[in-house]
Amino acid sequence: MVKKIKKREEDKNQFIIETERLILRNIDLKDTETFLEYRNDPLVAKYQSWEPPLIREQVSDFINNLQTHKIGEPGKWNQIVWILKKNLVHIGDCALKVQEDTMQAELGFTLSRNYQGKGYAYEATRALINYAFEELGLHRIFSITDCKNTTAIKLLKSLGMRQEGHFIENIFFKGAWGDEFLYAILQKEWNYP
Repeated sequence: MVKKIKKREEDKNQFIIETERLILRNIDLKDTETFLEYRNDPLVAKYQSWEPPLIREQVSDFINNLQTHKIGEPGKWNQIVWILKKNLVHIGDCALKVQEDTMQAELGFTLSRNYQGKGYAYEATRALINYAFEELGLHRIFSITDCKNTTAIKLLKSLGMRQEGHFIENIFFKGAWGDEFLYAILQKEWNYP
């Protein structure tokens, strides 16, 4: 459940969403080490678009580029990190890209293996979807995942998303042709907290 949303007036690109156990905020250079740690885990990267090892300079450039993006800016990805409230540890992140039509967005997510199976991904993605519908006024949110990624599929279904598509060998991914599912939810279908 989303407790509150804080917006810092001094920085229009910065935002914070607080849930029961998490703080969600824009990624920052101070997140580089933990970002590298979990994203370089081969099991975490298995169904993701990158191939470990990522290097510090690569991640720093990635983060610096994102600093110019305002959340909700059409055609731009935003990377939102998840911080545990109890100890301020960075455990994962969401990616949100509002489409050029300004009414739809793509959602992605990554969670450190050390924190999987505890409901953090559900809590974080639910809060971000809620923010996207309430604050950004989006009509539809979708996510694309590898058909073999049963954990992501379970999460998307638990968020109330429905499978809208099944793409057969539509992507050449890590040396082989892969299949993907498309999941989506409309604002009018969203169960607000």
